[in-house]
Amino acid sequence: MSRLSLSLCFLALLLSAASSRAATVAVLPLQDVTVSRNGVNYTLTGYVRRELGTRGFTLVAEPRIMEFLVRHRIRTLGRLGSHLVEAAGRELQADLLLQGTVCQLQERPAPAVSLSLELIRTSDAATVWANTDALSASDLTSLLGLNDPGNLGDLYAVFFPRLLATIPAEVPPAPEAGTLLDIDSVILLPRHVRPGNEVSCRVRIRDMEQRITELPQLVARVGKREYPLSPDPDGYYLVARWPAADTPGEYTVSLAGRWASGRTEHAVIGSYVVDDHAPEVQLHLVGREIDGKVFFSDRLIIIPTLGDPEPVRRWEVLVIDADDEVIVRQGAAQRLPRRLTWRGQTTLGTLAPDGEYTVVFRVWDRTGLSSSASSDVSFRRTPPDISIDLVQEGRRLTVKLARNSGMPLAYWWMKVFAPDGALLRLAEGQQLPAHFSLEPAGKPEAAPLESLLVAADILGNRIRKKIKDLRRISIQDEAGEMELEKEWLEEF
Repeated sequence: MSRLSLSLCFLALLLSAASSRAATVAVLPLQDVTVSRNGVNYTLTGYVRRELGTRGFTLVAEPRIMEFLVRHRIRTLGRLGSHLVEAAGRELQADLLLQGTVCQLQERPAPAVSLSLELIRTSDAATVWANTDALSASDLTSLLGLNDPGNLGDLYAVFFPRLLATIPAEVPPAPEAGTLLDIDSVILLPRHVRPGNEVSCRVRIRDMEQRITELPQLVARVGKREYPLSPDPDGYYLVARWPAADTPGEYTVSLAGRWASGRTEHAVIGSYVVDDHAPEVQLHLVGREIDGKVFFSDRLIIIPTLGDPEPVRRWEVLVIDADDEVIVRQGAAQRLPRRLTWRGQTTLGTLAPDGEYTVVFRVWDRTGLSSSASSDVSFRRTPPDISIDLVQEGRRLTVKLARNSGMPLAYWWMKVFAPDGALLRLAEGQQLPAHFSLEPAGKPEAAPLESLLVAADILGNRIRKKIKDLRRISIQDEAGEMELEKEWLEEF
């Protein structure tokens, strides 16, 4: 073989090796919406990285990716704008960027997982592959129960190879023409807005102070409408403002540049959501329900939910008495609480009197729209009032018990003791009025008969009465004790 032929073969091998170079992928941490809007799942991100590694891709090191996210102040993952995708390609020397969202992740009652992934070419921010898949234990359950998945780890061995099975081994190159707009940062506010309210866009072009006279005519394009950008007073940003549309929905904002030569270029810089619908809040009170009405004596569990779950800006709970006075007001600027517990105290820390109250829960969404739900409750903490009457016929004594006031009883019992401490009679029941009889030994004027009466209503209010001499009906009240449980997360 001639020297020229050897040279050509060697050149062909070099070209073949260059063309088959493994693409470099920057795998962003997966957004986990099962936790919160800004939730991150590093465990599943690791599974995706390992699966990509087995398919021959070169992976950008995780510390470099974290530095990039911090440097650009990226707080919400799963959906990066085109200017950030292109910045990732430059700064991380990545051909591709993989971002995704954890849509479902549960261990019980049955393991289940669902992910959505998107592979983006960093040179032009074009999506070259996307896939969404879900897998649960029931999908892999066999007829005889052999090797059935018992946890999420068992699912992952099947799920991730299947999720990434169709990812392309080779990524087609981007078109030759590229953008000349070197976008440094974009601030698009607010992310959620009411119809007609103002939306503002602030764009920073790299080296804008030196290039301000060289920039094309720039406009922010929303649908078919265009809004010119002009420098702010400090000359640091290019700014545009416009009113949000009247029609609810998500609107994409792109930056369009028109050069003097007539050439135009554009880049997607973000999106915002127009929302005209207040969140539908529902309120559920957990107490003792009697004839369709909720009662409580120790604690009332308050559970707010949203008909269509969405992040909220803040919430507030009120307790209003029968005179329309607010005795409790509590709230926070955070996500909706899973549950609250009211123990019958006012905001000042005093115990509210027995009576009828209205619980109002109000919530504000990210656009400031609010809605509320209310429910009535009856607070009863006073123990039952029981009267004792004694009828004596010779040596026979008849004890008559009656409930003067209070909630229906859960139980009652009464013990009568002889002078020597022996138990003469034990009577018990669940309803009053009631009566029972006994015949103590000795004369009617003999030593006193000590007695003990204990009763509790259906709410747990308890009374304990000690009677020194049943014949004289001299009663000493002893305050009942309530055992307070303290395992609840949020209480007031």
